[in-house]
Amino acid sequence: MYRLANVERFPKVIESGILYWSQEYEMSAHRCACGCGDVIQLPVDELNFRITQDSQGVTLRPSVGNWGVCDAHYYITNGRVEWLEQMSPAAIAAGRQAEDDRRKNYYSRQQSWVKRVRNWFGNLKKRIFG
Repeated sequence: MYRLANVERFPKVIESGILYWSQEYEMSAHRCACGCGDVIQLPVDELNFRITQDSQGVTLRPSVGNWGVCDAHYYITNGRVEWLEQMSPAAIAAGRQAEDDRRKNYYSRQQSWVKRVRNWFGNLKKRIFG
């Protein structure tokens, strides 16, 4: 069972059963649900993970995969751990590639937006100053 702790900075000791969330730094931290003791830090933003809290508890999405440590794979839903099937090395690699592709697409759109703004200002400057 996990509960949410909103913090500015993570404490020196990350306690089991607590999902720490620094909204200022857009990061979360928790001890792995399997009990291995590993501290998992995740980015929380529109591109990566998201955290919601309601009367039933805290929810973290998408799933957490502690690959290369204990291979735990789970959701945190309403404060409870939902264990998911183990993933094969090929499935993990495919998932990582899909994440990389999603990030590249996101950042290329952001870059395109910046280019459009620069072009708009450049055109405005040409119209004003010739």
